Amino acid sequence: MKKQPLVVVQAPDDRGLRTVSIQGETDGRAWSLKELRRILRHAGLPPDINLDNPGRVHWVADQTCWPDHPWKRRAAAVVMALGLLTSVAVLLYVGIKDAFNALAYGGRVMGVILLAAALVEIVAALVLWDYWGKRVLRYSGEATLVGVGSVMGTNLMFLVIQIEGGDYNTSYFWLWIGLALWSVWAFWALTRQKVWQKIPHPRTVALGAAVSGIVGAAGLAYSQMFVPYSTPVKVPFGVSIGNPTMSADGAVLHVPTHVEFRNTGSVPIDVVGTMWRVKGYPTKLNTEGNSMREWKNDLWYNSKTLRHVTYSPSRMLGTGEIVDPGARLDPGDDFSKDPIIDVPLKSGIGRVEVYAIISYVRADRGKLGNSYPVSHKASWDTGSKDGKHTGDAPEWVAAPGDEFYRYYSRIYRSSEMLNLTHAEDYASAWWVLPQWREGNGFAKGDTDPYMEVSISPHENLAQTLSDAEQAPYGMKTVDTFTERTIAQLLQASKK
Repeated sequence: MKKQPLVVVQAPDDRGLRTVSIQGETDGRAWSLKELRRILRHAGLPPDINLDNPGRVHWVADQTCWPDHPWKRRAAAVVMALGLLTSVAVLLYVGIKDAFNALAYGGRVMGVILLAAALVEIVAALVLWDYWGKRVLRYSGEATLVGVGSVMGTNLMFLVIQIEGGDYNTSYFWLWIGLALWSVWAFWALTRQKVWQKIPHPRTVALGAAVSGIVGAAGLAYSQMFVPYSTPVKVPFGVSIGNPTMSADGAVLHVPTHVEFRNTGSVPIDVVGTMWRVKGYPTKLNTEGNSMREWKNDLWYNSKTLRHVTYSPSRMLGTGEIVDPGARLDPGDDFSKDPIIDVPLKSGIGRVEVYAIISYVRADRGKLGNSYPVSHKASWDTGSKDGKHTGDAPEWVAAPGDEFYRYYSRIYRSSEMLNLTHAEDYASAWWVLPQWREGNGFAKGDTDPYMEVSISPHENLAQTLSDAEQAPYGMKTVDTFTERTIAQLLQASKK
């Protein structure tokens, strides 16, 4: 019987690996001649064994045939690992932030899903070295494929959200584009490796990827659509005038006013700005009725007209904030105010108007930066006695020379996912004290305070976003007013 050779080196497979058998037992696979000698040395054979001796070593194919390209294979593994780890870094950052800090419950669920996707990609990054190596692990191909699929699915979700938001000037936009191109290359590289042919249950893998995509889409829709829009904000808001009292000398009427600002719903809100204002109007009765010119002026300056009442320019009797800007109004909180207004009876004032305005964002769809409450800045030198004017507001806020103070900070969306896929926006609130100009509806030397709020792009407070662009934050501005005649107030004071 012919003696069998000690070592048998098989022909290269489709990846360039040659199986090595020693005394009939498979002992390993080699990419190169150097690796073959290492296998033989580990098996206890002499390091200088003569590989050209047909009695000792049998070559099934040409012994010079080593078709592996190690640098090309290792470069592919490195590039694939870099893509996976980049995606893992993003998913861990967003997932941890949203899982613990998202403003809506659905956002936190989405954070957990992203953390699960990151775990899948970490496993893929660990086993892909085996897949691009000798494939000792049974399911390294499947794990690598699922990891690449996870990158493609999550990255596509980020990219779609960014495109839907219309913001392309963020640095992350190019990251999504880069990962999309990487995903296409990674699938192409795995296809060339015929990964599908070596998966024992390809339908199961495809079903798992589909379920992951459906769960991700459902979590996104729940967190960004259903929850914020299905739960209405309930904030009773109104003003009223109580029964006044006369001063001891009969010269002043002390008028109690009430501004109601409560949260009776289940959604907390962040206050962008509030203002209450009381104005007095000197009036006179015109028994013949006013003219078209007076109707137009009244409607323009006072938003109302009375046929037999002529309004004179208004006088400011009091103004202030209902609550500090940036305050959180949780369900059940009450920030109502009860200012007392003094009305001089000999001032000629015939009517008193109480006005209030509030602006807020839903705390499940937007969050003001922590710096907002301390970001106040005035248009005058607050450290000097004369309060010299030092700066003007943007044209959309006030005319040059008008005094103001304002608050502003970045406003954050309901989840870190949305913060990454959208450009930075800034919320601001302005309290303006306009100076008198010819044609104003208030008396010369007086003022008529008002508040303006907006969301601006990229810290440029001279611009404002459109209503549609502000809508995702749930910003809402509401105003209300009531009025009484001096005669009514005098009669009430006698009760």
